[in-house]
Amino acid sequence: MYFDGVIEGRFVNLKSVTVEDAEFTRNIRLDPDFAKFFPPLNNTIEQQRQWIENHKTKEGDYFFVVWDKNGNRIGTISVYDIVGTCCESGRLAIKGNAFQSAEAQMLIFKFAFENLGMDTVLGYIFADNERAIRFNKQFGPVLDEPEMHDNGHLMVKATYTREAVEKATERIKKMMYR
Repeated sequence: MYFDGVIEGRFVNLKSVTVEDAEFTRNIRLDPDFAKFFPPLNNTIEQQRQWIENHKTKEGDYFFVVWDKNGNRIGTISVYDIVGTCCESGRLAIKGNAFQSAEAQMLIFKFAFENLGMDTVLGYIFADNERAIRFNKQFGPVLDEPEMHDNGHLMVKATYTREAVEKATERIKKMMYR
């Protein structure tokens, strides 16, 4: 789906993906730092443009490009698989600094809880991606034991509630925005 607006933070902004973002979104998915934690991607830039065009009307799936305050694309993040008041967040791939990454995550949670009215956000993290698990822990999720996922990988399920994220976000903001 297309969100017609900008979700603004102090360090980054989130904007719905457009066909002009095709080369960037394709390249970040192919980047070796991120590719090992995403399903394999084997498409052309034109196929990526078509995917983005089709995505605009995909119900319950919001895909954002993360922009730094200098107007540079630095990553992607999404909210998808919306069922009632529960959704999944993921597709997080950011080449920015720690503040930019944390703020992008805070903004997507804010979007899910405030704009979409979600009560719960789920995330699935590769069990061997210790950096991502540490990153996600700062937002107060309940982490399940690793289980084999449909994609054939051992995954950790993270469950975030509005209350836990709000509490964690206040703590993170105090550190980031002093």
